[in-house]
Amino acid sequence: MPAPLTITARRAMVAELLRQEPGISQRSIAARLGVSKDTIRRDVDAIEAAQRQAAPRPADAEPEPAPDAPQRAEDDAPPSTPDAPPVALDDAPPGADHLTVPLGDQLRAGLATLAEAGHSPEDAVRLAVAVLARAYEGAWKFGLYPRGAAPRVQVVKLHPYDPKGATP
Repeated sequence: MPAPLTITARRAMVAELLRQEPGISQRSIAARLGVSKDTIRRDVDAIEAAQRQAAPRPADAEPEPAPDAPQRAEDDAPPSTPDAPPVALDDAPPGADHLTVPLGDQLRAGLATLAEAGHSPEDAVRLAVAVLARAYEGAWKFGLYPRGAAPRVQVVKLHPYDPKGATP
């Protein structure tokens, strides 16, 4: 029996099915994903709420430059989401290849936002790649996209804030 989807991956798949097949019923989506109709109803409600809250940025607004990311102690655990496996800070062996990405305005603004929550640029990139890769793998595994095709991921599930379990 396949492992269950994460809520984030399932909602991304639900959103994509709704986009591809506008008249599809919640019962049909539930049957395809192997969950209850009530689960799909909650997912659709959450997707619609997220779409209502998404406010487009004014086109003329200039993003602020990214501040220097806070320094993290090497023994600190990297940030992770409850549904994603932790991403090790030192997962690359010494002398390993490195990725270099130009810092455009959009990436700089995104890193500045993540730095406010205590993520270093390296941790933010590792976490983003891990989360997106899990969504792709779920879409391929459950046959929503052919393997190798890039799924459109539109929704990310946020867990309620818990100051006791919060990590910087």
